[in-house]
Amino acid sequence: MFFRKAKLQVNDNVPVQSVPTVVARDTRIDGNLTSDGELHIDGMVFGTIQAQTCHVGPSGSVEGQIMADEVSVRGRVAGPIKAYHVHLQAGAIVDGDIYNQTIMIDSGAQLNGAVWRTEAPLGETQASAPVRSPGETAGSLFADSLWSSRSNDEYRPLKAVRTLR
Repeated sequence: MFFRKAKLQVNDNVPVQSVPTVVARDTRIDGNLTSDGELHIDGMVFGTIQAQTCHVGPSGSVEGQIMADEVSVRGRVAGPIKAYHVHLQAGAIVDGDIYNQTIMIDSGAQLNGAVWRTEAPLGETQASAPVRSPGETAGSLFADSLWSSRSNDEYRPLKAVRTLR
């Protein structure tokens, strides 16, 4: 009682803060990256990235698919992005389609591809994703006319509408 040492009060239930994984500017990775936490890309990655959060820095470059809950891009991505929340910041260059629930594109970002809103961007169900032929790319999205199956002009949409006053 009088001579007992007091026990330290330590709470083992406190979540441990994870340190983000960083691919440094002078690093090149050929292969797939998988992380349960945050991933910062400042170097070059050639392969698929899966993470909870993925940030592509201004000097970062990814050639491959990115799948994450949240993706922010300030560098270059060549490939599809599948995420719940996507943020293309000024200076970002994305060559590929984006499958998302929400997207924010800042002034100065470049997107060469299509944006597809879906409730399940990470592939739980791809019922809402577009079906493309193997040779079709994002650049040829509007290559074929929407009205090419019509043989005459009576089915074409109006080009101009004038109101009567």
